[in-house]
Amino acid sequence: MRLTFWPGAGGAACVLMAAVCAFPAKADVPSVPAPAPEPGSAPLVTPLHDADIDYVLTGPSGQRLHQRMRWTSALWRQRVEPEGSATVMLTDYRTHTLMVLDGTNRTATVMSAPGEGFSAPGTPASGSWRRLGQGRIAGEACTIWESADSDRHPTTFCYTDDGLMLGAVHDGKPVVEAVSVSHAPQPVEIFDPPPGYHRVDPAH
Repeated sequence: MRLTFWPGAGGAACVLMAAVCAFPAKADVPSVPAPAPEPGSAPLVTPLHDADIDYVLTGPSGQRLHQRMRWTSALWRQRVEPEGSATVMLTDYRTHTLMVLDGTNRTATVMSAPGEGFSAPGTPASGSWRRLGQGRIAGEACTIWESADSDRHPTTFCYTDDGLMLGAVHDGKPVVEAVSVSHAPQPVEIFDPPPGYHRVDPAH
């Protein structure tokens, strides 16, 4: 799971992407390619099935923000809706692109998604992981895993066996926790811009 912050109305909007996590930094990954993780030695961090999760995010000064994340396994796409924002973020895991929808101006800004890549569904995460035990969040069982960012600060995550991130604690401070989880099928049309939006390519 990666947490990447984008500016939004009234504060920061956090994009949840189910890959190796980064809060201010990314998970500890060797500079040379490492062998693929053995099954069970690292969590699955990309959902295997459709999901609709309501998260509560806690910022550095303690502010709390709800954020809805939806995933379609048919398209390998994620939709993130920050509370109180006209911005919606659509991430395509196959093409590694991020589309930012602005509901006020009816625009769709397309760019490369942050990070080096995403783990395919069913593929264990790369990097260094340590299994700590079992947990339960929002009524769902999950496995607690520990990783470390590039400054060696410990981060623990609770992932379900089918790749849903339910909670994360960074350097001893809770940063994200699921408060509700639905496994209902997601309509694929919500993972594309609505009719009438026009595409904007960001200036380089």
